[in-house]
Amino acid sequence: MKKLLICLGLVLTLCACGSDHIMRFNLSEHPEVKTAPSYEGRSHFFLWGMFQEKNYNLTNVCPIRGINSIEAYWTFYDSLMGGLTMGIYAPESYSIYCN
Repeated sequence: MKKLLICLGLVLTLCACGSDHIMRFNLSEHPEVKTAPSYEGRSHFFLWGMFQEKNYNLTNVCPIRGINSIEAYWTFYDSLMGGLTMGIYAPESYSIYCN
């Protein structure tokens, strides 16, 4: 039981949240206002994400107004699953914001 608690504690310690933010330059004079994301999802990667990529069809998400920014981040669940499987299964969440 003690070994199980130590292993669980190590997994939780190694789990962390992180994020990436990709933003296009806003050339208009209007300041950017942070609103709710237009689309949210989760990508599923295996084997530490080696030799894998995820392509998104962004014309379906924001067909008229265009993309303002994209955020990729790891929630507690994403980090926990990656930690428990030691990277064999590594989900990543993302949000897409339209103009």
